[in-house]
Amino acid sequence: MKKSIALISVFAVLMIAFSGCVDNNPPAVNGTDSDNPEPNAISDEDTAGISTVEILPAGFEYIDTIQLSPDEVKSTYKAENVSGVLNVSEGIYKDSNETNYYIDVIELEDEEAANNFISAYKASFKPLSSGSRFTDESFNGHSAVKILNYITVGGKSVSRYTYIWNNENYVIVVFGNTAEEAPIRQLAEATRY
Repeated sequence: MKKSIALISVFAVLMIAFSGCVDNNPPAVNGTDSDNPEPNAISDEDTAGISTVEILPAGFEYIDTIQLSPDEVKSTYKAENVSGVLNVSEGIYKDSNETNYYIDVIELEDEEAANNFISAYKASFKPLSSGSRFTDESFNGHSAVKILNYITVGGKSVSRYTYIWNNENYVIVVFGNTAEEAPIRQLAEATRY
């Protein structure tokens, strides 16, 4: 009799646990629910969790996630005067061509500090001689800024793209060592934030 009660209890617990894992709602697309176009909540994540993408676009491979110092990141992003940088991590990825890509996640003390960080970074760029350096784009239920920059490689000017945006008090930056914009956008969308 005790075995029967124990077995029934185990089945009941399993049924309850299983019922919580299954629902009839369609899966979210790009991190948004079709009924709620708001971006995914980020407050329950840490920077390492955000910079580590669970479902990568085809051809991408996760390499590692490293912690960066707040002072190093403030210097890199020309945001030395921005206060409130709490925590930073960088996700490192490669594609099938061995091109490196990065997702930097910067936790700040509040949303205002996150906006100030982005403004300081954008202000560090000189205007382009022609065209626009900054383009507003939208994905995953939020607005992002695509930044066009040029570097010199082998004596030639080569384009580089960066996506930057904030979600609550986090700033997310996606960039790579490629002149192609599409794979950086794909990785930015894959963050779901």
